[in-house]
Amino acid sequence: MQKSIHSKNTAYVYSTGTLAFLRFTIFFGLQALPVEDNVLAKFVAFQSSTCSYGSLKVYLYGIRAWALKQGHQFNPWHHRYAVYSAMMGVKRIFGAEQDKKLAVSHKLLLALVGGLDLNGFNGIMMRAAMLVAFFGMFRKDNISVNKASAFNPRANLTRGDFLIRGSKIWVKVGHSKVNQFGARYHWVPLVAIPGSPLCPVTAVLAALALCPDLPDNAPMFMWTVGSGVRPMTHSNFVGEFKRLVKYVGLDWTKYSGHSFRRGGATYAFNLGVNPELIQYVGDWASDAYKRYQEMSPQMRLALPQVMAAAVAQEFA
Repeated sequence: MQKSIHSKNTAYVYSTGTLAFLRFTIFFGLQALPVEDNVLAKFVAFQSSTCSYGSLKVYLYGIRAWALKQGHQFNPWHHRYAVYSAMMGVKRIFGAEQDKKLAVSHKLLLALVGGLDLNGFNGIMMRAAMLVAFFGMFRKDNISVNKASAFNPRANLTRGDFLIRGSKIWVKVGHSKVNQFGARYHWVPLVAIPGSPLCPVTAVLAALALCPDLPDNAPMFMWTVGSGVRPMTHSNFVGEFKRLVKYVGLDWTKYSGHSFRRGGATYAFNLGVNPELIQYVGDWASDAYKRYQEMSPQMRLALPQVMAAAVAQEFA
């Protein structure tokens, strides 16, 4: 039970930070426990050449969790002057903002779908995964799993989570980054777009028809490997996505599995959808969703145009 205190992604990043710290202390012959301020500050300075400020923060949280687990006291890094000073130096010199991956636009989405083999199993599944991720503003972890053996019907989307209601599909989400303990269900609607290659309902129905005999607790999104079928993994989803981006002539390094979530939110925002509705459908627990809402040039021009028109009228 104690191993499940953190999500899989958090546990992975924490362990990465802890291992980096242990290697650092071993290499330089320093004491790892208890974690001294000067050792931690030196670790921050050493890692700053390869880690961003944001990654270092997570590493420090991981080291704290590890030290506490070993029975040692650990004051938060921002209460340790030497460590705090080192972190602020990293922030000032290198900056705290990470490079944002680009959003998938609806036009790019159309081009990506056009690059799929819709006569093949993986092509049909990939189309459904991309359209659900875009229109439902889903996280990568909702669509795929870290590895095939890690699929959990209580945490990952299953076939039974997609409820067909006429021309609409309601997706029942019982687990997410902001609902790690399954305390509630979050319902996301998908609406049909008749005649469009970007219709999420058509795509989901086609994916479900591939394996009609599977039970409701089977993975919604799957992938064929050789002669077998398994849950769609992050490497399957992101790898195929980046292949498609390269196929349409764009730089795949500027996109990630999160680009669909960002793209759906951005598209809705530029259509004038109420930001609170975007926050609700995308299941953001904080105002972090605002980072995904990129204004189009037309929207950015709206404010100065209103101001210019008011001034022109004032002095007419």
